[in-house]
Amino acid sequence: MNRRRLPLLGLRAFEATARHLSVSHAAAELCVTPGAVSQQVKLLEDLVGVPLLRRKGRSVELTDAGQVLCPALTQAFQTIELTLNVIARGSRHDTLKLCLLPTLAEKWLVPRLSRFHGSHSHLDIQLMTSFREIRFEAEDVDMASFMGKDLPDGLEGLRLFDDAFQPVCSPAYLRDNCQLTETADLAEATLLHSVRRMDDWPRWLSLAGAPQLRPQRSLSFENSSLAIQAAIDGLGVAMVQCAYVKEPLKVGALVAPFDLIGQGDNGYYLVWSTSRSKSPAFQSFLQWVRQEVGRGAN
Repeated sequence: MNRRRLPLLGLRAFEATARHLSVSHAAAELCVTPGAVSQQVKLLEDLVGVPLLRRKGRSVELTDAGQVLCPALTQAFQTIELTLNVIARGSRHDTLKLCLLPTLAEKWLVPRLSRFHGSHSHLDIQLMTSFREIRFEAEDVDMASFMGKDLPDGLEGLRLFDDAFQPVCSPAYLRDNCQLTETADLAEATLLHSVRRMDDWPRWLSLAGAPQLRPQRSLSFENSSLAIQAAIDGLGVAMVQCAYVKEPLKVGALVAPFDLIGQGDNGYYLVWSTSRSKSPAFQSFLQWVRQEVGRGAN
């Protein structure tokens, strides 16, 4: 096939689908609709003249031709990624790229960055947010966040804080809606959740001796940052990680009506690849984060 006629969109769609064995997962990775992925794969199959995938309900499997094509494409795309990353890293000067969980970036790191830039004004920080796991071998990212018990192979990390959580609300909500003097009073409250941490309220209520408590109403949000803001705005009582609300509690934007704090097994980490060389910008930033953690500012 002539190089000028290579169906690059179809090749990307097929490779992602074959790697995940899922059209929907491929669509999420490529930031398109499942229908667009299926259409591109169909155009590729029409062009090469053989089926590459078999559709089985919501799942797919590779045909013989697909099994031949998939590893070749994956290797080719990885080679392109690695080459571009090498070029990008070689052209960067005093720049550090971070990819963190959204709430960790917004509620933990960003409020502290002024202290870092006060003494490292020559260093640039490029901060991205994502819930996905970062592949350091194929992405131009220096550091990322990780939540878990043990670090994956090939990664080093610094533990930022423990997974501790507690209920919080605004003083106005406590004054105008319900007096939370005991756990049972939460049945009259609006409970605020992060959809990514739906187990926190049941775990805390179980620790508080009220596992069967059912609130009159609840609101769910995409992440903890939105739940925290909803609590500040007086929408209800949010269950949030303690590390994210120390400043709002300190200045009185939030109050903690109960002393009980839930404790999970996981920790929140800043992680990096063991195999990647460490730039001066990397070393300076890591030293500063260690100081932040050590001073008890988290």
